[in-house]
Amino acid sequence: MQPGPRASVIIVNYNGRQYLDTCLSAVLAQEIDGGIEVVLVDNASGDGSSGHVRANWPQVRLIDAHDNLGFAAGNNLGIAASSGRYVVLLNNDTRVRPGWLRSLVAAAEADTTVGAVTSKLVFMDRPWVIQNAGSLVLSDGSGGDRGTGDEDRGQYEQREEVFAACGAAVLLNRAMLRDVGLLDSTFFVYYEDTDLSWRMRLRGWKVVYEPTAIVEHVHSGTSVEWSPFFIFHVDRNRLFMILKNAPLELVLQAFARFSWLSVRFAARTALGRRRGAVMQASGRATRSGADFSRARTHVRVAMSLLAHLPEMLAKRWRIRRHRRVRDADILAWLHPRELWDARLRAK
Repeated sequence: MQPGPRASVIIVNYNGRQYLDTCLSAVLAQEIDGGIEVVLVDNASGDGSSGHVRANWPQVRLIDAHDNLGFAAGNNLGIAASSGRYVVLLNNDTRVRPGWLRSLVAAAEADTTVGAVTSKLVFMDRPWVIQNAGSLVLSDGSGGDRGTGDEDRGQYEQREEVFAACGAAVLLNRAMLRDVGLLDSTFFVYYEDTDLSWRMRLRGWKVVYEPTAIVEHVHSGTSVEWSPFFIFHVDRNRLFMILKNAPLELVLQAFARFSWLSVRFAARTALGRRRGAVMQASGRATRSGADFSRARTHVRVAMSLLAHLPEMLAKRWRIRRHRRVRDADILAWLHPRELWDARLRAK
């Protein structure tokens, strides 16, 4: 029986044909002992992506999903179809640098307790600027990109443990996936990588950042940052993640803050509507439209949370029941929210 490849690179694509040649040519140039396979899952793109890959990249195993499964379920489909000892998730809007995959594998094999190795992501149009050097979870449960916006002056050049991996370019140990499970397909997109990282940490697996595995990334190349779609999934999935993994005190804090923000947006919308006629008559701008949009998104988030509450509580019961690491050890990794906000204000 022929052994499988050492690593399987999974690329999920949705209407990203414009990025595929750059992405695939760089991936297929990677060399590691044991070989690689490249699996592209196309989420029912309408831009001819599947036909383009089939005609121009016969080395790539193409899976047509026939529906937009999202990032999480699309990657799970690719993982199930792959056979490598290591599974590497890679966004379609990326260009990996030479030696990227070899560096990821070397970091994974340096310690048998490593469940994930995350890459150094830089912006495609500003390759001297960091996008992600490992992911953070803030003290209020929000996520953050470590080092984002910093000029790359060599300050992130050490292989080190981080709280979470960025799903745009991450190696996953298949043994970890058998122990912890796959990405949560209910998330669809956003926070599924941080949720998986939290789950693997609760089981005793490490997440490691590898600075020599460098990836250039077109930030938000497939989805639009701060669109209603983006805000809905980020707000909802952050609460999904906290509900599934966090101690009860953090769960209550996160949901209380969400409720407070919902009331605030609703109140500002009502006030803005009352003042709107006067402000528009005087030619002054009004925020009521933005407040209304955000309030409406919060209502959608609340409805989705209620619809999925039994599912998430069942997942929480399983995760918390089988955890091996104390909450105190997990919470020690959380980055203070006030420091993060101060950093953003300083930029």
